[in-house]
Amino acid sequence: MPRSFLKTSALLIYPLMAIYALLLVPAYEIIAFDVTLASTLLFDAVDMLMGWVEIAALALMLPLLITAVYRAGSAKACRALYLLLGGAFMLKYVGAILALSIVHGALDATLNYGSYLLSLVLELLPLALTVLLVHRYTVNESLTLAARRKALEKLGMALEAKEEPLPFTRLFDRRNPLQKMMLLAVSIIFALRLLAYIMSEVAYIILGFSFTLSDLSVTLLYAFLTVLLPCFLGLVLCIGGSKAAARAYPSVDMD
Repeated sequence: MPRSFLKTSALLIYPLMAIYALLLVPAYEIIAFDVTLASTLLFDAVDMLMGWVEIAALALMLPLLITAVYRAGSAKACRALYLLLGGAFMLKYVGAILALSIVHGALDATLNYGSYLLSLVLELLPLALTVLLVHRYTVNESLTLAARRKALEKLGMALEAKEEPLPFTRLFDRRNPLQKMMLLAVSIIFALRLLAYIMSEVAYIILGFSFTLSDLSVTLLYAFLTVLLPCFLGLVLCIGGSKAAARAYPSVDMD
């Protein structure tokens, strides 16, 4: 795996994780414990930004993983990228815990570490599924191309050049199998985020907060701003990320 690709991956992901853990998490905590600020739009803005940064990081990880597995020929050859992304998650969660400890003046033993673990598992789910699908597709494609090339050589014919699926050039491309896998992963991220949002709204109702028909428009607007819009922009990031990844990891013959 080219060092330029790992460097590009780090430059795309690590700043986002640092912003989340070292800037937004402590800002959210400070605002939440300030009676005046907690009732302002600043609290909602920071909360929204945290979700946007999380989705952006996952959206950029997808084309990196897809490009690495496809260009390397299998998932087993991408250990260096897995370690790099694992370090990014460590920065996010360990950095957040340390930032909260600084805000409170000591390590907070009351933190819900179980929720952190659950959040990590849910973030890894679409990434792991993407790696599995791209690995299976890449290995099968390599075997198929080798068999076709061998058969055509016996007939004295050359294998026709196939359109390269990377980088992604359009937001939606049904003919590109790798882009379908990326879209599936983004759909899973969207579904998980939407489910979490719905569950949080239900929890507020159970706790006694009233919900009337007049609140529906605000609820839908907030769902759009915190779930639908960032996931759509995540698709756009996937396109840009695939171009950066493809430049850093040039195509090789998959034979």
